[in-house]
Amino acid sequence: MNSLCPHCGWPDAEVYQVVSRRLTRDSGLMSWTRCACGSLQMRQQPRGKETAVVTRGRPTADMATLRHGHPELPSV
Repeated sequence: MNSLCPHCGWPDAEVYQVVSRRLTRDSGLMSWTRCACGSLQMRQQPRGKETAVVTRGRPTADMATLRHGHPELPSV
């Protein structure tokens, strides 16, 4: 996965926080993750295939406040 978060530029391949992870009926994996900017993402990984970000929310409203003191967050 070579894509980046459109809101902050964080690499999608580097999951910042896993919120929830579940096996699907077809033995795949569905994950809800949070990006460094606070954007919630749903990721789907069918068995034997690459993970894809299926949907993505907007960053948290206080993203600028969160960045202070957190050098790992990319600058926008």
